[in-house]
Amino acid sequence: MLLAQLAGCGEAGGPPLPEFPQEDTTFYVGPYIGHTGPDFVNIGWETLEEGDSRVEWGESSNYGKVTEGPRGTMHQVKITGLRPGRRYHYRACTKGICSRELFFDTAPLPGTPFLFGVYADCQDNPDIHRQVVDILIENRAWMALVAGDTVSDGSVREQYKERYFDPARRFSQVRPRYPTVGNHDRKDVEVVAFRDYNILPEDPAVPQAEASYSFTYGDAFFIALDNTLDRLDLFFPLGDYQPPLWLWLNERVTSEEARRARWRFAFAHYPPGSNCYPADHEYGLPESAVRDFLLPLLRENGFHAYFAGHMHLYERFDYDGLAVFTTGGGGGNLDDPADCDDQLPQARLQRATHHALLVELDDQRAVIKAIDIDGAELDRLEILP
Repeated sequence: MLLAQLAGCGEAGGPPLPEFPQEDTTFYVGPYIGHTGPDFVNIGWETLEEGDSRVEWGESSNYGKVTEGPRGTMHQVKITGLRPGRRYHYRACTKGICSRELFFDTAPLPGTPFLFGVYADCQDNPDIHRQVVDILIENRAWMALVAGDTVSDGSVREQYKERYFDPARRFSQVRPRYPTVGNHDRKDVEVVAFRDYNILPEDPAVPQAEASYSFTYGDAFFIALDNTLDRLDLFFPLGDYQPPLWLWLNERVTSEEARRARWRFAFAHYPPGSNCYPADHEYGLPESAVRDFLLPLLRENGFHAYFAGHMHLYERFDYDGLAVFTTGGGGGNLDDPADCDDQLPQARLQRATHHALLVELDDQRAVIKAIDIDGAELDRLEILP
């Protein structure tokens, strides 16, 4: 039913556009879709020479409207006044050079079924990253979450082009991706390139803009958390001290926006533990804090799942009824199953393979599937609202 609805989107009176046109390589990076809502979209691209930022767009290939942004080499244009759940055609232009005709879809209204993808740890293998993104393309995902380690070294700006944006051009030129910060992204402590490239929700109450954020998409509320601790932004209390990031986190998960949503999901880089660590099954403070503070907070406020990365494999856990997924199969070298055991009582399944998660939502249930790059279904879990 969901795929049939998507396939029917297209120009009125004509055949529907292919869901994912071939990748456009006009510009150095992009164009790519940033944060998208029911009545707005952000579009970004990068050029090697400074120039104007111009997006021609409309409800048909005739476009008819133009929105401009600041001059520069990093081009970011926000288009507003759109209608929910609608397809718009666009092309991005700088100095008279334009991308081919592409499209974007605004976020659906509540009550509309949609599918999104989740993966993490792209790191240093763009060929595998491309195959992981192909899973999202083949299943016509509306958008994607990326749970950190988008590159190997966040201080090397070129890696964002070569390892994060180029392998996903075909997806990101028509669909938004929402990444969160991982420890490899944090090799640049201020995550300058991460924040320059990604167009994410901004909240003045959060300690570092675009490293942690929240948004609503259709019937779902999402919160992205920087839980690396590499900038010493504590996401948990210390005795009577409640750090700013912990206060922000509490405000967002208990907010009216979160409560109104039928579905609630959180994602960050570090999981609560793994069967593939040494005997204590724990990397250190980030993971113990996830387990001791973050997961109870999410569970108490009716969240349905927590997505993480860091470990280069697939693991699913059940923490007192809260589904927890480690989905670090986006391109990094896989963990060795010989280093793993089955001692964590919360563990339900473990597979060392490159993969993505697909989350299909409607008003009755969420179906979460793990699919490997060969198309095999590794796992399936159904969650009720």
